[in-house]
Amino acid sequence: MKLKLCSAIGIIALVAPGVVPMAVPAASAVSCAVVERLSPGSVHPGVVCLEQRLIELGYSGISGPDTTYDIGSAAAVMDFQSARGLYPDGIVTSVTGRQLGLRGALAPAGAARVTVIGDSTSAAMRWYDEANNNSARYDVMADTYDLLWSVESCRRLVAASCTGRSDPGSGLKWTPVSVLPLMQSTLRGRLGEALVSMAGYDDVSIESAIEQIMAEATAQGVAKVFWLNYRYGGNGYPYSRYYAAHNAALEAAKVRFPNLVVLDWHGYSMSQSPATQADWFSSDQIHITSSGAFALAHYIRGRVDAEHVERCVASRAQTGALDGATGSPAAAVVAEADAGFVGMRPVRVLDTRVAGLGGSGGMMRAGGTVRVDLAGRLPAGASAAALNVTAVAPCGSGYLTVFSCGTRPDTSNVNFAAGRTTAALAIASVTDSAVCIFSFSKVDVVVDLIGAFAPGGALFHPLGPVRWVDTRGAAAVFATKGPIATGQGIDVPIAGRAGVPVDASAVWINLTATGSRVDTVWQAYPGPCSAPPLSSTVNVLANRSAATSSLVQLGANGGICVQAYQGGGEAIVDVSGWFGGSLPGGLALRSSAPTRVLDTRSAPMPAAQAVVALPAATVGVFNITAVTAGGTGYVSATPCGSAQVSSLLNTSPGETFANLGTVAPGAGGTVCFSPSVAAHLVVDQLGSFVATTVA
Repeated sequence: MKLKLCSAIGIIALVAPGVVPMAVPAASAVSCAVVERLSPGSVHPGVVCLEQRLIELGYSGISGPDTTYDIGSAAAVMDFQSARGLYPDGIVTSVTGRQLGLRGALAPAGAARVTVIGDSTSAAMRWYDEANNNSARYDVMADTYDLLWSVESCRRLVAASCTGRSDPGSGLKWTPVSVLPLMQSTLRGRLGEALVSMAGYDDVSIESAIEQIMAEATAQGVAKVFWLNYRYGGNGYPYSRYYAAHNAALEAAKVRFPNLVVLDWHGYSMSQSPATQADWFSSDQIHITSSGAFALAHYIRGRVDAEHVERCVASRAQTGALDGATGSPAAAVVAEADAGFVGMRPVRVLDTRVAGLGGSGGMMRAGGTVRVDLAGRLPAGASAAALNVTAVAPCGSGYLTVFSCGTRPDTSNVNFAAGRTTAALAIASVTDSAVCIFSFSKVDVVVDLIGAFAPGGALFHPLGPVRWVDTRGAAAVFATKGPIATGQGIDVPIAGRAGVPVDASAVWINLTATGSRVDTVWQAYPGPCSAPPLSSTVNVLANRSAATSSLVQLGANGGICVQAYQGGGEAIVDVSGWFGGSLPGGLALRSSAPTRVLDTRSAPMPAAQAVVALPAATVGVFNITAVTAGGTGYVSATPCGSAQVSSLLNTSPGETFANLGTVAPGAGGTVCFSPSVAAHLVVDQLGSFVATTVA
């Protein structure tokens, strides 16, 4: 018998553990399709296509390809269904056939993986497709994304699920695997770039479940978790009285998890006209009709599109300034050099999102290094550059290391969580007018040059730190009160106040942003507040606090501008020192190779208010990192024995934050670090400010 073989395109091989998939030629359509429903034991010409596809995917035990759907092929289909989160009954329904590539083209090669896990409120998207023997609702997303569609009746989040409807193919009652166990078992490592959750309508409380599911998704590297909230109001479904609390729990969780996107299905669907709602929903007002299934699929598709999850596809090719697997150029020796600060108006020197700014529009890949060329922007003889470095919408948790191009040190400058845009100050030695940046995870990176250290530059005079501004109305050198709105700023006088001479040229500040209900970006630049540069200093998520240090040149008014570029809220400015002036006793920066001088992770975690002392012979430049803090708080860095109060960096539960600070030694020649909540502390020293005779 002459067999007709199938040729597919864009097949993504998901096979049983231990099965090695065969190579599948790339293409964009299938040359034969199976439009019939195939059950184990059946004899049908379409089985030829099915078995050929299973062979292409690397499954063993296939006796064909022939027209008999035998036990070996059924076992392979069940393995495939399990790997895709489907009920493993071996029946090739329209949805299973669609995912096998037997009912039209699969998503393009390199498409983002989106996993949808739901209960009966979303399962109608699959049920109507299977009942009508088509994939029309599935296709809403599957033409763009590599889609896993695990939606089953009666699914709970963490607790054991209830028994749902009878499987239409086998007639058996089906008890689905709950969301968290499913993520940890057959879908482990397969969730992809995005997870969509529409489950928990049969749960009494979801607060603990949110924590566990988000922790698991983050650990598996999921860039975005889209969680549809719960529709409620006027329906008689037994669990409906819990849904308002479910929605409140989701809103609260957004503050804790930067990669959580809550989709307002309740608000969106309730805003529709009464006629539309009657068309979309059954009598209980939460389960959807055929029309509602289309509406829900398009709603999810639109929100996932808006977040551009495709940017986080791990296999996407990188371009532009991103290097190969070896990372950085040949090793370079960082020579110690005494230098003063040369301030400048911030200028953007890298933005991987924008062609023409060093990145050609390509994200940094995980484990990649980018060389940032500063030629023509640094003063003569510059030994180090002062940079504000921002990790934008990371695809996973990780860190950036900014270093003199050559051998990468075992240190970090910017620490981030998946989905959390984070900025930090970096002072890095330069090699051939360039610095290098390594990224642990896939991320966009923005770099603003804010100054340099060079011979003849302004010397440093350490202070306190001193609380200079607090718009919340607390005591400060410059009294001001009231939140700042988008596009507004405050001119902060520096020269001639609190011991800073009138001829000072620049200032070292720590800028803390807090009290905003939306994601916010703050700038600090030479005053007065007008025509702000393209730059950012602090990025903070809604309802959080974040701090970043910066070196800011003083403007013609002897001050700086602190401005809300996006969002707004309250601003706190601490001054750690100033540069220049005619007063004697200034210090020069002596750069050195970054060195880890403290890491508490080999010992019990420092408790809240614990003080960790570190020997220091000079005014050190330290990058301080709080690792997996136990709650919302801050870390202070002060001379030991002083009564000074500082908030160098802010913490959030379970996340890692870093900031650069300069601290003078106190009693016994030590500097002290103290977390307000339990947290491990990691300290890297990048250099010291030392007495010098260099002019």
